Amino acid sequence: MKSTLSQQKQGIILALATFIMWGVFPIYFKLLSNVNPVTILANRIIWSFVLLFILLIGLRRLHNIRRLLHLKKVTAWLLLSGSLISCNWGIFIYAVEQGQILETSLGYFINPFFSILLGALVLGEKLSTIAKIATFIVLIAIGIQIYAMRGLPFIAIILPLTFALYGLIRKKITIPPLEGLFIETALITPLAIAFLIYTNISITAINIEQNTLLLLILSGAVTVFPLLTFIAATHRLPLSTIGFMQYISPSISLLVAVFLYHEHLDTYKLISFILIWLSLLMTTITSLRNKNHKTP
Repeated sequence: MKSTLSQQKQGIILALATFIMWGVFPIYFKLLSNVNPVTILANRIIWSFVLLFILLIGLRRLHNIRRLLHLKKVTAWLLLSGSLISCNWGIFIYAVEQGQILETSLGYFINPFFSILLGALVLGEKLSTIAKIATFIVLIAIGIQIYAMRGLPFIAIILPLTFALYGLIRKKITIPPLEGLFIETALITPLAIAFLIYTNISITAINIEQNTLLLLILSGAVTVFPLLTFIAATHRLPLSTIGFMQYISPSISLLVAVFLYHEHLDTYKLISFILIWLSLLMTTITSLRNKNHKTP
């Protein structure tokens, strides 16, 4: 029992660290607003690969990679997860540079419910009546956005969908987080290098300011550490619990968007956010009550 509780505490600490770091991400990528989003994404992938390679060497775990690469099914899943997270990164960077941090915040508010649904549908995690009602309320919130925009809120739908699928795949693949992240990044890195070569941009000598180049290089660390803590958290907590905690990140991003970058929070967005907050409050209270009842 003590071991289980220790695992849960570790998972909660890791998840909190992850979502706080992701919440302030827009500030970092706003500093790179003078760089093309795809160029940022390519650099983010490449420098993540470099950092992970160094970490594996330092920890003397590089030998594990060859063994894991022989598991073709695992490699195929990691290629898919790497593609999903790269897509997620790219859309996020584009949205931040276009002044649509509120859209990303809305997307990541919706994300917990994608995680909860996938946990129920794929992993067989039980979905309570309250969770079903909360999910229905979120669908209403999405409907309001569709009505306001006269179309699908692309950013607010694709961001949570790609990330929830990524979390599901990484939970199902029982391999060490560091090795798994390295392989999925390594599989995508050739595409990132090819893009930079195609656009005649040198990885080590980009014709931009020195501070910007430093930010691009550091994007590897900014990317890797939250992903490692997130993957480690998914191995210690149920996917539904991870889902409930994910509201921390978009809450921070919302505050950053409105108070730091003065993005306009219109009535439709406000109603959508209120509905999602209500849903999160319902599911969180129910979850806490259930845990209290189970405690001896």
